[in-house]
Amino acid sequence: MDNQLPEAPLTEHLAELRTRLIRIVLAVIIGTVVAFTKANYLFEILKIPLLKVDPNLKLYFLSPTEPFFTAFKISFLAGFILVSPFVFYQIWKFIEPALYEHEKKLVFPFVIFTTLFFIIGCLFSFYLVLPVAIGFFINFGNIQLGAEAIFSVKEYISFVLRMILAFGLTFELPVVLSLLARLGLVTPEFLVKSRPYFIVLSFIIAAIITPTPDAISQLMLAIPLILFYEISILMAKYLYPKSMKYKEEIVSIKEKIEA
Repeated sequence: MDNQLPEAPLTEHLAELRTRLIRIVLAVIIGTVVAFTKANYLFEILKIPLLKVDPNLKLYFLSPTEPFFTAFKISFLAGFILVSPFVFYQIWKFIEPALYEHEKKLVFPFVIFTTLFFIIGCLFSFYLVLPVAIGFFINFGNIQLGAEAIFSVKEYISFVLRMILAFGLTFELPVVLSLLARLGLVTPEFLVKSRPYFIVLSFIIAAIITPTPDAISQLMLAIPLILFYEISILMAKYLYPKSMKYKEEIVSIKEKIEA
């Protein structure tokens, strides 16, 4: 029979959460170590947006420890991306006990689409947003201030990694909202009614997340968020009725058994 599992005590939830977190941390550590062996290659890749703007620009390190910690930061993000399917799987397994049997079958679509949209967000930032943002600041410095661009390895890599991570996480919006609709936790009507508030919120999120004060990079984050929200509404209109249908069938079965 399609039914929920008995409710577990709080201590079991906390123990389960600890187990999942330990597995996630260990996976990220392993991914980071693996990526660290290729840190020099990854560093050259991350220089691409800068070299697209000006092939003659060079990066400088200003302290003896800067190259090592920069390589570690690069490896950490690359390691997280590498093990992201496992991370998203652990997140799903933590919430799985609270779901119906038919909802538990969503594990593979959830892992696939969360990983896919996270990587798409990272690539979108790397190939489209970063060259525009870097070019804007370099041109502003050259034209408005008459200053020559000299970038620190630490500051440049920190800027690039924050942008990549920010876009990767925000691109998860359609997956999260679609999942909530499929589980019956969010209705299409609620999403439609909340649209004006979300549009304002999108620009606020873009202003907070993007580590740049220019309007261009903020628009390049806010606009996809709004588009994804519209896609989520369409997905919710398709997925939410399915969720309600399953729950009505379960209630009907329970009533027949009790009768």
